[in-house]
Amino acid sequence: MKESDFNEHTTPPGGWCFRQPEFGDWTVQHPISKTLNQAVLDVVAARKKNIAITTKNKLSTSPEAVKTEVVRFNRKRLGLNPDGAAPPFPESHRSFVQGAVGAVADRLTALQRAAQNTAVPIEWFKNGGMPVARELANKRAAICVVCPKHEKGEWYTVAAGEVIKKTIEVRSDIKLETDYDAQLQSCGVCGCLLRAKVHTPLNVIVEKTKPEVMAKFPPNCWITKSDQI
Repeated sequence: MKESDFNEHTTPPGGWCFRQPEFGDWTVQHPISKTLNQAVLDVVAARKKNIAITTKNKLSTSPEAVKTEVVRFNRKRLGLNPDGAAPPFPESHRSFVQGAVGAVADRLTALQRAAQNTAVPIEWFKNGGMPVARELANKRAAICVVCPKHEKGEWYTVAAGEVIKKTIEVRSDIKLETDYDAQLQSCGVCGCLLRAKVHTPLNVIVEKTKPEVMAKFPPNCWITKSDQI
């Protein structure tokens, strides 16, 4: 049955039926000949007649409440949404929802990218890799803090900074610090946390960075320099 064909003021196919399993599978009698209001009164009367069962199962005897039950029962029986058709969204709302979904997808993509790229230096250091000289890390950091791609990053990037710091502290044989730690944030190209990346050997970074990402680093980026600046 189509949604547009259902009307509370006309008799639906098969009539206004209702089944009450608590009463031994009791049903409204002669459903085809009854209006919705008549069916409701039958249900109310049956519930009042079986008041003990009605009370135990917290069944309503309010005509309005019962009417809602009868309508839902018949909508479901006819393959319609028991709670009624969902109202159509206005175009402005639909556009807003589509935009919001797109924004969430972009966020998730950025999160995945940041997590994957930031994992490179973390795994390197955790597995015994040695950082570059502090002097070199300082030079790299100095380039990053004035780079147009240097960004504050999303909440997950900022939070991850502390995770990286605590992870690196596990390595008691190394100390990863630069003069720019208070300023270093994240890279807008790869999403990496720069406090870890500036200490990572260039060959490790290049090996793990996709060509399409490498192509997006600005010309002044130390990652594009073979001498590591």
